[in-house]
Amino acid sequence: MREDPIYKAHRIHVTPLSNGRWISLIVNMGKTKVVTKDSLTDTVTRLPGEYVSAAAALQAAKQYIDEARGTQDE
Repeated sequence: MREDPIYKAHRIHVTPLSNGRWISLIVNMGKTKVVTKDSLTDTVTRLPGEYVSAAAALQAAKQYIDEARGTQDE
């Protein structure tokens, strides 16, 4: 059993689809909320799009978190 990585107080889940592509879900574990148009709940966000590999899905999630955190600082 593998544990999903934690990045900047967010647990990143990558999941394979039946078509061979991958998706990412981000669970906010911190005190602040990253609520965007892609949020499913106050703490869970589904990244838009599908990715060719688990590594690509993970990298996209990290980039998404960095971008969302940057907009919170504005």
